[in-house]
Order: sequence, then structure tokens, then C-alpha cells
Amino acid sequence: MSLQQIQEAVQGLDQESSGPSVGQAKKLAKLIDSDLPLQSFLEQLLPQTCELLGATSAVAWLRAQGAQSAVFGIQYQMDQVIRTAQDQKRHERLVQLAWQQKQPMLAEPSTNSRRNQSDNPTSRILLFGPVMHFGEPIALLEVVLTESAQPISPAGRKLYLRGIQLIAERIYGGLRQRMTLPGATIERATEQFGLLEQEINAHQLQIRRCIEARLIQFQGWSFGTLEENQRFAKMVHLLLDNYGLRIQCPECGNPAILRCLRAGNAKHGVFVYDHYLDTGRTFHGGPTTVPALRVTNKPVRRPAIGVTEE
Repeated sequence: MSLQQIQEAVQGLDQESSGPSVGQAKKLAKLIDSDLPLQSFLEQLLPQTCELLGATSAVAWLRAQGAQSAVFGIQYQMDQVIRTAQDQKRHERLVQLAWQQKQPMLAEPSTNSRRNQSDNPTSRILLFGPVMHFGEPIALLEVVLTESAQPISPAGRKLYLRGIQLIAERIYGGLRQRMTLPGATIERATEQFGLLEQEINAHQLQIRRCIEARLIQFQGWSFGTLEENQRFAKMVHLLLDNYGLRIQCPECGNPAILRCLRAGNAKHGVFVYDHYLDTGRTFHGGPTTVPALRVTNKPVRRPAIGVTEE
């Protein structure tokens, strides 16, 4: 099966195209909406998944009820993929790793020179797609792609990962109808918000560093007029404000807004740091050229007097 055919299948799952790929997606949707019990549903799901992705074999892994560390699999044509007891142990470690990833994973065949404890013991590319429920995997779909002498390209890798993700999202609807899933709890939501906050903070730090690296190049610049200096200061503020950021005042360390104001004999104005301190609104600084601009987070908005949170 060519990458073009795989792309058409993925587009069909993503509901972005017409043709045979849409027919495969509709066939999968019909299976999900059927009244088949869980095992029969999975037994028909696996060959359909192989057809969609041009694969030869597949496994649907589920956690044993009451034993989170134990998993069992419903297999389709896996007899010739894992052949020895040693390979089976290595494959089990790889499956456990895929459970922990909580996102699609592609494992290429490993060579003797780069093996590790969680490598791929087969000569095929293995594709894993977790089925998520409230941020935790409730099932894991493993697909064995056809054997190829050529390593997979970056475009092919991206395509297969997208395909297995879309299939896993569809499977969730089928499992939800056929399994008793854990209910939502505020504790679980709180945990997920904590993880989301960590992820956002990491992205925010990357954005801060990127902006700061660009702003530092303007140190020592002065534009032709007061209006142009003010325009520059406004551009800096608008950019930072879009990302919840401020300039850090070098004098007191507090978040501030960069401004350019008329002052004394400074023909083109002076750059100042405008911020609110405990003593009130304060302007620090005063150089006639753009200072070294360091970026920090925007301060938390002060609550209005007389307003309380219920």
C-alpha cells in the first residue's frame, strides 16, 4: 500500500475527502455503532484497521479489570510476528512503554548495534495508538505495518501517527458503549489542570526566550523622532501583552510597560519603565536609547476594592 493510499485513508478518517477512503471510514463508523459485544467488536475492528493502514497484523490491548499493571490482547494474524520467548519479553516491554507514552508511538525495527530494553524485536514497523479516557489510556491499539527494506520517511512517520490517532479516537466511542469506564472526578480534573499548567508554563518560557532574543538586538537604538520612539515602545508592549508578558524593570525587578516620554532636553524623548508599586504608579529609567530589554510574566491583576470571590 503506497503512502498516497495511506494519505487518502487518513483524510477519509479526518472527513476531508471523498472516494474509497470515505467508504472505509463509514465502514468503521458502522461497526462502532453496531450492537456487537466487546470481543466481537474488536475482532472485526482489527482487520478493518489493517485495511485502512495497509498493515498485516494488529492487537487490541486492554487492561485487566482490577489489575492496572496487567494487560491482555485480542490478536489478529500475529503468529508470525513474535516468534521466540525472548522476542515476546522484549515486545511486552515495548507495549508497556507505549501504554506510558499516552500518545501515538511508532517503533522502527532495531538493529543489533542499537538495541535497548524497550526496542522493537521484530523486522516490521510497529505503530501504537492509545485510546484515552479522562487523560488515561483504557486501551492500546497496536498495528504491524508491512515489511519494507527502506526506512520510513519523516512524512510517512507523521502520516501513520496521525492515522493511528484518528482510529484510536473513533475506537473510544465504540469502547465507551461496551465497557464500564471510570467516572469523572474533580480530583482527576485538578490533576489534568496541573499537567496542563506545566505544559503551558514550558511553552511560555520558550516564547519569553524567543522574544527576548529578538528584543536584545535593539539595545542602543534611537529612532528619528519622539513619535517613532513611542511607536517602537508601543509595538513592544502590544507584542508582549498578546502573550501575557511585560518588560522587567532593571532598577526594581518588577514587570513594567516600556514607554517613551518627553523629558527635559531629550529631543527624541527617554525610555522609561511604567509600573505600579506599593507606593503608586512609578516610572524608572530614562535613557535616550533603547535599553537592554528583559522579559518577564505579566503581574496578576489586583482585585478591585470591595469585590470578593464567592
